[in-house]
Amino acid sequence: MTRGPQNPDLQASSTTETATSTIRTSRTLTAHQLALLRALEEHSANLGAMYRGGLAVLDDTANPERFAQCAHSMRELMEKLPEFFDVPTKAQKESLKGKVREIEDAHSRVRGNTRCFSPTNGWHGDIDIHLRRYLVRLDRFFKWFTSHHPRRRDELHSALARLDGSGRALPSPLASLNVQAWDRKRDYFQSVAHHRRAANEAEFQQWLGALERFLLDRLVPRTFDDFAEIDALLEEEDKDAES
Repeated sequence: MTRGPQNPDLQASSTTETATSTIRTSRTLTAHQLALLRALEEHSANLGAMYRGGLAVLDDTANPERFAQCAHSMRELMEKLPEFFDVPTKAQKESLKGKVREIEDAHSRVRGNTRCFSPTNGWHGDIDIHLRRYLVRLDRFFKWFTSHHPRRRDELHSALARLDGSGRALPSPLASLNVQAWDRKRDYFQSVAHHRRAANEAEFQQWLGALERFLLDRLVPRTFDDFAEIDALLEEEDKDAES
């Protein structure tokens, strides 16, 4: 009988042998980390390299930037995943900061060119061509801003659905919770990577573990065979305890 993906805890020894040739760090990876590494590498060597690199730098306790550098790798992994599952990511790549800077530049130019503004009187008079162009551009910006968040949410929803190897569709409220959980993880790693948030070992490991479990549950879903094998092991442990 053909068996589906196995429980990572039950494959630690075989997975370790497979991954030993592809990852060299000073720490021993857990069975779950090895299973996730293999799943990522099956989709792309680049995805596996991002994950391996992040773990390697995190393990270097002499590196004062290890949290920020690992966070950068994890954020990159999260951002690049949808591309390897053929999910369009146009909204993900659109930068709010870039758009705001464009408006800021246009704002500075219009203040210098229009007759409707002076440092003394502020904004006044009828709208001229320079101010009209700026207002049109501002209108386009707010239309983009209004549509950007829903489009980005839909892209994330599609990406997470493609990640789920079970092929099961979630009810919309639960799918939205997954998107929110993904965003919270991404925001954490981005904040640490940009030095906007100080990290400590315990907290960082919690966020890293949450991301690993989230990805592993979707890339390597447990099967009924896994649960049957777990039940068998538990039954053997019970018999040993009674003897």
